[in-house]
Amino acid sequence: MSQDYLLSRVEERLSYFNIKIAHVYTETALEPDLGSEVDQLTYLQKQLIEELKKNGIKRLYKFQEEAIKKILDGKSILIISGTGTGKTESFLIPALQFALNGKRSVFIYPTKALARDQLDRIKKFSKDLGISVGVFDGDTPDKERDKMYTDPPDILITNPDMIHLGLSLSYRFRNLVRGADLFVFDEVHAYEGVLGAHIRMISDRLREFGNVQIVSSSGTIDASPYLFSELFGIEGEIVKGTLRRKGVAIHSLLNIGSASRWTISAFLASFLIKEGLKVLVFTDSQQMAELIAKIASKFGADIMVHRAGISKEERRVVEDGIKKGRINGIAATSTLELGIDIGDLDAVIMAQNPPSYTKYLQRAGRAGRRNRIGYIFTLLGDDPIDSYYLRRPKEFFERKLTPLTFDPTNIEVLKVHAAACLLEKGKLSVSAIPPNWVKAFKLLEREGMVVIKGEVILPTQKLLPFVRSSRIRSTGPIIRIYDESGKVVGERELPVALFDLYPRAIYLISKHNYVVESIDLDNLKAVVKRVRDDLDYYTKPIYSSHLMSIETLEERKVYGLPVKYGNVRIMEVVEGYAIYDLMGRKDRPREEIYYKEPITFTYETKGLLIKHPILPEFNEIDAMEAFHATEHVLISAARVVAGAGMTDLSGISYPSGHVVIYDSVVGGSGVAKLLFERLEDAYLVAKDITSSCDCEDGCPKCIYSPFCGNNNKVLSRRKSFRLIKTITEERLEEKNDELFGKPIA
Repeated sequence: MSQDYLLSRVEERLSYFNIKIAHVYTETALEPDLGSEVDQLTYLQKQLIEELKKNGIKRLYKFQEEAIKKILDGKSILIISGTGTGKTESFLIPALQFALNGKRSVFIYPTKALARDQLDRIKKFSKDLGISVGVFDGDTPDKERDKMYTDPPDILITNPDMIHLGLSLSYRFRNLVRGADLFVFDEVHAYEGVLGAHIRMISDRLREFGNVQIVSSSGTIDASPYLFSELFGIEGEIVKGTLRRKGVAIHSLLNIGSASRWTISAFLASFLIKEGLKVLVFTDSQQMAELIAKIASKFGADIMVHRAGISKEERRVVEDGIKKGRINGIAATSTLELGIDIGDLDAVIMAQNPPSYTKYLQRAGRAGRRNRIGYIFTLLGDDPIDSYYLRRPKEFFERKLTPLTFDPTNIEVLKVHAAACLLEKGKLSVSAIPPNWVKAFKLLEREGMVVIKGEVILPTQKLLPFVRSSRIRSTGPIIRIYDESGKVVGERELPVALFDLYPRAIYLISKHNYVVESIDLDNLKAVVKRVRDDLDYYTKPIYSSHLMSIETLEERKVYGLPVKYGNVRIMEVVEGYAIYDLMGRKDRPREEIYYKEPITFTYETKGLLIKHPILPEFNEIDAMEAFHATEHVLISAARVVAGAGMTDLSGISYPSGHVVIYDSVVGGSGVAKLLFERLEDAYLVAKDITSSCDCEDGCPKCIYSPFCGNNNKVLSRRKSFRLIKTITEERLEEKNDELFGKPIA
């Protein structure tokens, strides 16, 4: 099947929905520059050279050779190269050489599934060299653990969760890791947000063993020595291959207008499957993955779901099924972004424009591996950033990679690792730890986890259970979801759980509808009840957000406006919910229902506070419409300038002109900080969005947000544009007046 024929068939079928392919970009294959033949690598042992040739490696790429030499010289490096260009061999070959010389390595993968997935690939090279390889994770039986403690493998494969808990809870594991000479962190693009902050703390704890050599790799981040030192706490060099893939890829942008992206994704996936293609649909919402799979069944395609919150057994069934051809379609969240081997895929559909260009490339790299043509379809609808790129389709593919965003000062992360370190040591001295750790220990003391007696910090009985139950992929409390029988059917992290699991919400689990009967924030429990699957409506929360306090860490002027960045305390209040017709307009609810007692959750995170001027021509309502719309459009602009996801940032606007934009996770993710640093660019994107839309005075293509707590009321595109134009062109010197009034949204 030719690529032109397939695209014409796709456009023909999508014409039923009045949808067209807006732009096609062909990514041609590009091999990295060639290096030496392996026979010329005299610094490698002969038996390793023979093993490489036996496995089809007769010549290295130039970047591989550079990386191998630097690693063997004891340098810490970050390897950057595109999909399928041989990053793994760049660190595996020196690790094998180390093993032949009696040195041990630890390979750390972002997930347990990916770690186990790499085992066979590594053993293919190691088995005939007499090099031992072992996987150590939560599923490793005690007998295998004991064997590794007694006779450590030359290459230990694990994940950061295991490193964190093992260092904290097992002296035998500490000794196992302490003896390693090399630590490899693969797929480093996964270490953003909360997980990135934890990786920095884990690296700090590993360095307590002495000077460590760290190697990391990725294909899709903006790499710099500064990023390496921020993530790992040591100096490192960058080794670059090519950012292009080895195979050809056809990237298509679809203009779906106001059509349902879930329906179109399901329809397109079903069509491609019937054409004989293996298809992976990406979405950024667990509920939307379920919905896409459910809708696809109505189009005659059986699509399975792969997401967080389902059991590992279910995920393995899906992974094995697509790899062995038992299923031909998956709807997934970011769980399949990483390099888990699920066989060859022909097409990737992105139901939403991914949060960043880094994530776009990572997901697109799933299609057409092993020198096959890959098809990538991205649905662009009527939201502000989709509309922005439909006007500038070439710019979509010319974007720069964004750096990893994470906040190493996240106090919730610091609490976990300070507690873990205290468990490991038995006691700590106040004067011997950093100031931010002192702050973390004072919070732990308030919670009864530790006792501070003068200079000495000691654990209480509560500390061990706290560390044992700690997670490095989240910072907020976890709500466990129970069905009527008392069975656990899922979990969600606060604060996002508040907006999914409010009373009477419709919630999807395994393609089935459930209604939320109750939520108990004190006991972190929600109860759901199965209802019929053919409901003709869905629900959205009605909520408000409130800035309770801000502790300023940095401040600066942006176009003359005072902007503060710091620790913010936020109270989220769910006041009720709105019911929408499944096939009706997204901006007109059927009914709004309010609770007698609102549900509230208060937490601390990082955010920025901007003071906008009240223009002389604005009355009170005009000003509120301008400020609320500007809040929305700045959050949208953060997707372009800071690589923010749809739900990474939240906002509040006030009649006084103050706008708060904050990280949506407890403790902060680093996205708000990057927006603070790039706010001038965000205002320029916001000006483009508000000036280019052809609507009367506000619509989903410019200022509406699907996450607005008051359903997009009190908004004006024209007034927001007037405000932003005045700010960016007249450079007003705005005084930092006191915040007043109730939140507009």
